[in-house]
Amino acid sequence: MFTPKTLYLKAQGRRGSQDLAFTVDHLICAGWSGRDRQSLQAHIEELALLGIPRPSRFPIFMNLSPYLVTTDDEITVVSDKSSGEVEYVLLCQGEQIWVTVASDHTDREMETHSIPASKQMYSKCLASHAWPYSDLKDHWDQLILRCWVQKGNERSLYQEAPLGSTIPPEELLKELPRDGFLQQEGLVLLSGTIPTQSGLVYGDSYDLEMEDPVLNRKIQYSYRVDILPQYV
Repeated sequence: MFTPKTLYLKAQGRRGSQDLAFTVDHLICAGWSGRDRQSLQAHIEELALLGIPRPSRFPIFMNLSPYLVTTDDEITVVSDKSSGEVEYVLLCQGEQIWVTVASDHTDREMETHSIPASKQMYSKCLASHAWPYSDLKDHWDQLILRCWVQKGNERSLYQEAPLGSTIPPEELLKELPRDGFLQQEGLVLLSGTIPTQSGLVYGDSYDLEMEDPVLNRKIQYSYRVDILPQYV
């Protein structure tokens, strides 16, 4: 029998913070969710150079195993051709929605054969702090996503864009097929990523950030990537 995973987070609202135990009944990763079709097309072409097939619709939604969600600061992979990517994530339960920053770590070699399989291979890395969506709704487009990647001794800005460049939460949830989802169940929905600054980088670690310039605060989260030897 499937046992739902529970995330232990800190919810930080305008009126203070509180502990949040969030049960993950469903994990969905969206893709091709850019609001700007020109930037979206650039990301499609970026991945097409790696042999990753173009999507048949916008956005797409992939149903993954809830146990993949983690707030750990280190994950393991089996290939040196994997990479993370910054995106916002919605944690939905009943009428409540919380927002945080996440990375949909992906195996890029497997992605040329099956996008869902490449997503299923690795953890979905979430920050352990979240904001109520109700605090963000009136200035959502002004929030900023950033990701820095560390490769060897070099750390560089990998991604940066305002959330005005992505599909907003109401539209993303409206597009999501809800058959089989109960309102009271916990849904973790990763939004899909933003374009990179200069192509994909297979990093040793990733630093993620969501900035709220209106309320003058940030959610920051970092994780390392450890490549496991496939045979011992």
